[in-house]
Amino acid sequence: MRIFRRQLIYVQVRQDHFIARVVGGDRTVRRQCHALGNRAGAIRDFSTIQPKLKEVFSELLPGFSFFKPWALLHFDPVEYPITKEELAGFQKAAMHSGVSFCFLSTWEQRHEDKDLLGMFK
Repeated sequence: MRIFRRQLIYVQVRQDHFIARVVGGDRTVRRQCHALGNRAGAIRDFSTIQPKLKEVFSELLPGFSFFKPWALLHFDPVEYPITKEELAGFQKAAMHSGVSFCFLSTWEQRHEDKDLLGMFK
């Protein structure tokens, strides 16, 4: 039963949008976020990103669960270079958007479901 399992949400952060899915699921959600595309400098205000993450998390999650989900935000260092301060800001924004913990990844390759399920068991 899903209400007794903790879900892991995998979110790819791109230049102007998020692509998210529940690990092990088949449904993918894409949300535009224009705050991601304004890369003149480091992102300082995450108040515009937080509602978009909340939208994504609430759409992917079941109606009720005893456990808040975890999230993995994946930033491709070639496509979306990010600073350590921005990583901390994204983590905080994700945790305020409805997940109990947020992992961050700057691995160059896309994470596969089988690897993620094995890692988080």
